[in-house]
Amino acid sequence: MPANNFLLSPRKAQLPALTLLLLLAATEVAPAQALAPPVRDAAAAQPSAEPGRRTGEGPDRSAAPCSTRTGPQQREVEKFLGRPVDGKQSPQDCAAIQQFQEQEGVLPADGFASPATYRALYARWAAGHPEKLLADKHCPPTQGRVACLDLTHQVMWLLKRRKVVVRAVPIRSGARGYETRTGRFKIQRRVRDDYSTLYNQPMPFSQYFSGGQALHGTSKNIYSPPGSHGCVNLRLEDAERLWNWMRVGDPVRIWGRKPAT
Repeated sequence: MPANNFLLSPRKAQLPALTLLLLLAATEVAPAQALAPPVRDAAAAQPSAEPGRRTGEGPDRSAAPCSTRTGPQQREVEKFLGRPVDGKQSPQDCAAIQQFQEQEGVLPADGFASPATYRALYARWAAGHPEKLLADKHCPPTQGRVACLDLTHQVMWLLKRRKVVVRAVPIRSGARGYETRTGRFKIQRRVRDDYSTLYNQPMPFSQYFSGGQALHGTSKNIYSPPGSHGCVNLRLEDAERLWNWMRVGDPVRIWGRKPAT
């Protein structure tokens, strides 16, 4: 309701005009922000999600005790993180690994050099080195678009001619007994908001390449074992980006073998 529709009380109506003008001037000078109460609880000032942590990937495990065990991917993880490569866990190694795990949503974030941690590090490295991907003979550039899926490292990227147009992103392929098929395929059909009645799971941005196997998004942790039921899971933002680039008929190349978790 407009302010001039409010009725003044009889007493206020008798105030001198100069007094009313002074009151109005004081109200206009005070900024609206000054009316907001101060934050009394420090926790209330924090954002809803931790910096660097992706949403929809399980509870925060940043408070997990730092592991003292040497992991199966210790040397590889040390190398990618720029740590001294001695293959032995140290408190400094654990702190660096744990920080990376928290940033990428690798659970548990306990500083253990796990296979999932190595795959997450490889995906980050591959995203920053598109020239290495162009040199991969498993997925040579073509005249049009081609989706390249490396199951060994659990990453995929999209080429268009001789350019990486969707940088390498982490994927989660089929678990044992539900392996994602390898070979040469084409996108057969696309369903933006699909749903699996068989597994009771949403399948946003589905792009089917071999029967019931599709590239699609998931809100689950992309690094959680054991894997999918044959589809290629991507983070929602990655699945949407791929959806916007690809079309029916685009080739898909899949090679390698998913490592043990």
